[in-house]
Parts: sequence; C-alpha cells; structure tokens
Amino acid sequence: MKKKTEVFQTLGLILFLHFLIIFSIVLVVIGTEFTPGSIAEKITNKFENIIGVIFIIEYLIRGFVSPLSKRYGKGLKGILRYLLTPSSIIDFIAIAPLFLGIVGSEIYLVRIIRLARIFRLGKVGKFQNAFGHIIYAIFSRIEELKIIGLYTGVLTLISSTLLYFAEGKIQPEAFGTIPKAMWWSIITITTVGYGDTYPISTLGRIITAITALAGISVIAIAAGLISSGFDEAIQNSRNKRSKKSD
Repeated sequence: MKKKTEVFQTLGLILFLHFLIIFSIVLVVIGTEFTPGSIAEKITNKFENIIGVIFIIEYLIRGFVSPLSKRYGKGLKGILRYLLTPSSIIDFIAIAPLFLGIVGSEIYLVRIIRLARIFRLGKVGKFQNAFGHIIYAIFSRIEELKIIGLYTGVLTLISSTLLYFAEGKIQPEAFGTIPKAMWWSIITITTVGYGDTYPISTLGRIITAITALAGISVIAIAAGLISSGFDEAIQNSRNKRSKKSD
C-alpha cells in the first residue's frame, strides 16, 4: 500500500509539472498579445515568475539529490556531472528567463527563451520515447539525408543561377542577383510557393516548372527516409519490450 501511495504521489507530481510547463508556454504565447505595461501583462508576468520559482526549486532539489544516484557519483562531483547533462542544461535554459527578467533584460527576449520549457516535456514518459524515436529516425538515416541536402543545395544553386540569367534584367529587384534568386528557388523546391516572386518570361517559367518537379523528389525522399527510420525505431522499441516480458 505504501509503494502504491508513493507511485501515485510521483505520478501526481509529474502531471503537476507537466501542467505548469504547458501553462507557462500558453502564458508566453498569450503574453505577446498584451501591450507593455498593461494590467494583463503584469498579471501574466506574475504567474510566469511564480512558475519560474517552482521550476528553480525543483531544479535545485534534483541537483541536491543527484549524488544519491550511482550514475552521477557522490559529493560535489556528482552534482557537477548532473548539472552538465543535456537534460539539466535544458532545465537551466528553461529557468534562466526568471534571472534575466530580474536584471531587466528585453521582455521579448525573455519570453522567447521561456518557450524552451517545451523541451522539458521530452524528458519523461511517452514524450521521452517519442522524442527518442524521432532522434533515432533522423540519425539512422543521416547519410542518406546528407545526400538529399547536397542535392538540394546543388539544385538551389543551379536553378537560381539559371533564373538570374533568364529574369535578372527583366525583374532586377527579385532576380537581379543570384542570392536574390535563391529565395525564389528555395520556395519553389520546397513547394511552398508564396507567390511574392515569380518569373514572367517563357524561359523563366520553363526553369520554374523543371525546378518544381525536381523539388518534389526532395520532399518525398526526405519524408520517406525519416518515416522508415521512425517505423524502425518503433519496431525496435517493441522488440525490446517483448524480450523484457519474456
């Protein structure tokens, strides 16, 4: 009974911290709507500061008890090893805005840094597994993705250079230089198509059509690689669970 009580207390604490993380992110997002010095902004800042203090207390407690874990070691060295872990660094970045606010840093910079708290959701439970699968999916296909990146870079350079020659004199503001034409090239390759810059000559339109068709493969291949890696990560996770259950 005592163990069950401790488990429920731990789960309750984790859920409470998750709620604070999500609530603090909502406050940051909503806070950008308020004018500086308004009552709404002051109330939002008070809530954010209270949440920041709670995170600091939690951070200090975990640092203080870290020597109890064999993974970090005993004494001050154990605490330092824990503080230098990626997980702890993320936590420090998440609580840093409270100190920045005290010393009077730019409020918008402080709010943006506070969004780093969202990465804390990736450290526990199912979120941790999901982030792990995503990281595995990317790094397991890193060599193939490098080739796609190289292909995208070459395609961007060639297409922007061709359009520079085709449209540079006709539309100097949009295509007067190769770097200017690169904006159009990236938007076309990624199939975003804002439409703020587009060719008007026949040759320019032909180049655009070829670039757009070549860009489809970039998105399709990259998405397929990451998707297969993600599926492999999930399968590996299931195999590990089945081995443990056996």
